[in-house]
Amino acid sequence: MMTTVLLWLLMLAVGAFIIYSHFFEPKCLELTHRRISLPGLPPALEGLTIAHLSDLHIKSPANNFSYEIAEQAVALALAQRPDLVCLTGDLGHASRHVDRAAEVLAPLAIFPAYAVMGNHDHDKVLENDVIGPPAIRCTPREWRSTIEAVGIHVLQNEHTVLKLRDSEVVIAGVGDPSCGWDDLPGALEGVPEGALRLLLVHSPDLLDEPDADWADLVLCGHTHGGQVNLPGIGCPWAPVWRDRARAEGLLAVGDTHCFITRGIAAGLRTRFRCRPQVALLTLTSGAGDRTRRRPRLPLPEH
Repeated sequence: MMTTVLLWLLMLAVGAFIIYSHFFEPKCLELTHRRISLPGLPPALEGLTIAHLSDLHIKSPANNFSYEIAEQAVALALAQRPDLVCLTGDLGHASRHVDRAAEVLAPLAIFPAYAVMGNHDHDKVLENDVIGPPAIRCTPREWRSTIEAVGIHVLQNEHTVLKLRDSEVVIAGVGDPSCGWDDLPGALEGVPEGALRLLLVHSPDLLDEPDADWADLVLCGHTHGGQVNLPGIGCPWAPVWRDRARAEGLLAVGDTHCFITRGIAAGLRTRFRCRPQVALLTLTSGAGDRTRRRPRLPLPEH
């Protein structure tokens, strides 16, 4: 009798977990405020705000979940009136969805807005796992052209200089290292000093590159925060191949700070104790939120 009761309780718990994690939590979009301490930040940039969005995985209006939560995320970011918007990849679920992604993201172009490509934007789940037949893919050049047509700047292994509050902010954007499109030395070639140095990249694995020390702040996505965060265990899996502790949050590697967002959607929508998020980052030269320190790991040999 006791065994039967326990079995029924287990089945109810599993059912409740599936219903909550698949149908409820993925819709619980959260606005996360973080204060990031950059001691060298010039007074003119004190309090600068960055809206950070990633991993929208937009498909089409027919796919109500990804399209609607992306629209909600854009509206939430707009309401914060940030100084700068940064988009760190997987804007569409595949390259062929770039038209829909551009349509949803276009309102953000009223602010200075910069984007990098993610692995799904390149039609790659893993380095050799390609999404969809060639006939329905678009090239990186076509993808970039579509996003830039709505006023969002794309950075693909390059840098730019933005004037904000009479200061020069240097923004470098790198292709996704999870599918081999990154060229950080190329992005930093001829880079000026600048009052603030930002580095945008899809995967946090780029933090192991010594040249990442150039940045005051690195913004990443890709991990979705691991999507499932079990009590007492944490995140059992996340696509961060070198350090699972980089699944989400504010951390530092060397002298460089990094914020890794949990993202907004995913190919698999399940989430548990890992709500989708729009991050509003406020920069300060004073005290900031707690930052976890992580080691730089050796790069794999090729």
